[in-house]
Amino acid sequence: MENLAKHVTKKQGKATEWSGPKRLRIAIVFGLFFWLFLFVRLGQIQLILGPSYAQKARKQYAREVKLEASRGSIYDRRGTELATDLTFRSYVATPKHIDDPGRVIDVFRELGYDDSGRIKRLINGKRKFVYLARWVDDEELFDSVSDMNGIDVLDEIRRYYPLGSLAGQLLGHTSIDNEGREGVERAFEAELRDYDGKQISFVDGRLKKPIPGLIEATTPAQNGSNIELTIDALFQGILEEELYRTIKNVNANSAMGIVMDPHTGAVLAMANAPAFDPNQVAKSTATLRRNRVVMDAYEPGSTFKVVAASAVLEDGLVDANDKVNCGWGELHLPNGDVIRDMEKHGDLTFSEVLQKSSNIGLIKFARLLPRERFYQHMRRFGFASRTGIGLPAENSGLLSKVEDWSERSLETMAIGQEVSVTVLQLAQAYSVIANGGELIAPQIVRNYRKVGGKARDGLKPTIIRRVLKSETARELRNLLQGVVDNGTGAHAQISGIKIGGKTGTAQKVLEDGSGYDEEATIVSFAGFLPVEAPRYVCVVVVDEPKNGGGGGSVAAPLFKRTMQRIIHLPGEILASRGQFFSGEYRSLLTTPRLKGMTQQAARVMTQLRGCGLILHGDGDFVVSQDPAPGVEMLPGADVHVSMGSLMYNVVDVEEENIASKLPEMHRRYAAEFDQ
Repeated sequence: MENLAKHVTKKQGKATEWSGPKRLRIAIVFGLFFWLFLFVRLGQIQLILGPSYAQKARKQYAREVKLEASRGSIYDRRGTELATDLTFRSYVATPKHIDDPGRVIDVFRELGYDDSGRIKRLINGKRKFVYLARWVDDEELFDSVSDMNGIDVLDEIRRYYPLGSLAGQLLGHTSIDNEGREGVERAFEAELRDYDGKQISFVDGRLKKPIPGLIEATTPAQNGSNIELTIDALFQGILEEELYRTIKNVNANSAMGIVMDPHTGAVLAMANAPAFDPNQVAKSTATLRRNRVVMDAYEPGSTFKVVAASAVLEDGLVDANDKVNCGWGELHLPNGDVIRDMEKHGDLTFSEVLQKSSNIGLIKFARLLPRERFYQHMRRFGFASRTGIGLPAENSGLLSKVEDWSERSLETMAIGQEVSVTVLQLAQAYSVIANGGELIAPQIVRNYRKVGGKARDGLKPTIIRRVLKSETARELRNLLQGVVDNGTGAHAQISGIKIGGKTGTAQKVLEDGSGYDEEATIVSFAGFLPVEAPRYVCVVVVDEPKNGGGGGSVAAPLFKRTMQRIIHLPGEILASRGQFFSGEYRSLLTTPRLKGMTQQAARVMTQLRGCGLILHGDGDFVVSQDPAPGVEMLPGADVHVSMGSLMYNVVDVEEENIASKLPEMHRRYAAEFDQ
């Protein structure tokens, strides 16, 4: 036993002697490895993963706030707002997170936002996000949903056109992202466009509230420039109403017109009928949205005769009293075609040729011109060239080069065939006669103004070139006055003022270009007033008056009604309300539809009717009116309106567009759905 004890003790001693230094070495090695690992890990975290972790930490405390900017507003020349950005509340539902669907349905129904069960269908549907109401200004609704789970309120900027369809094709519209798509909105996108800014601030880690004064960086928002157009909203409204009136009276397809200042090129009205409401883009078609005044070219017919007439006068080839024999109303061309007059005129003076719109007489005078000279003269008037007004998709018209002319080209072009023009080009050409012989570039913008900055004047008359001697222009004005006083333009006469102008009736070209449609015509009138010192040029065109009639019986009265109303406006040439509301204008004395309009827009619309406007209540928009729309009124009677909030119709929006606008909570919901 003793020996055994000695043996065990000996072995333990050896183990102790061995294990002490060994364990120490092992511990040191493990320690070195630990510190090496720790050093490498810390290096990895700091040098490699550090930026990533820092970014994650930053996200917990830093908040990026979008600083919203506003697109520039568009005004008419009197300061009437035509287009602007408005901020409305929109109500979005996440059906999955709604606790009490019945309460949601009841609230929206009781407050007038659901009269057909639409809210119930949306909530019970399969869509992840749905709009319950868009662009609503209603404090009661806001308060009612403030504590509802699954309902969120978004502040959305919407492009709003206070005057509705007024100048719709001219103004155009914006996309869902508020970028210009058509019309002025697109043409001047660079000036109108806004740029959102951003601000990075830091929040309290516990309360998640912004820390006052702690802002890392700010990119300021840049509002777009406001644009003041040359358009006059009252002129525009009158022109549009008279175009509609004519379409109805003669059962026409459409109509278009323009009013210009011949001395500055300022476009005071540019209208198309039927109209287009930029607030309701989804309900329109591409055809309806076309600004045909600048985009569509047509054969002008006899309104183009002034070009050939001006050429022979300018070159001294004729004077007003020179005579020509128009025969028995037929003229046989070298190629066998026959040109006809409506009547057998016999001998006519140059002045009478224009008054009676004789095709034969005008052709015989035009034949005094060499072909190249006539072509140059047409080009000097600006035909076959864009005017440079800056509106999208402007049509240059059609005018063949001399080498491409047929045997009959000179003759047919002289009477407005085998050439196509836009309404804008024709107005520019008549402005040459009205202003004393200069081709002036048309303009649609009066000035630009940065918010808080000085106006940048854009209305500086640009003289492109002199086309006629002032003497020639003056003689033409007198000759065209004769057309209205004694000729085909008699229905354009306005008591108390001298008018010059020319009628036009042209057969429409067949779609395949093979000839003319004998049943379809385009009728027009182009004129200016007053003759002694023209202030306005007006061109009106009516497409296919199915009830019959030509330029003299359809377009000339349209010109008269339009200009008579304009020149009787306060501050205009014949500022008197007596003729404005007498006789045939009696039908205009009905109350306009004002619901949804701003105060300023409502004033414009009542001014068009010669009504007064009395406001009741607070709010930005008209919610009701008395008398109701369409009620006949006496001149000067008042329309009473109640002001309040406005809601637009709900429109369908793609889910991803909704999700992109939701706050952080709902973006998390979106992520859940994606998973």
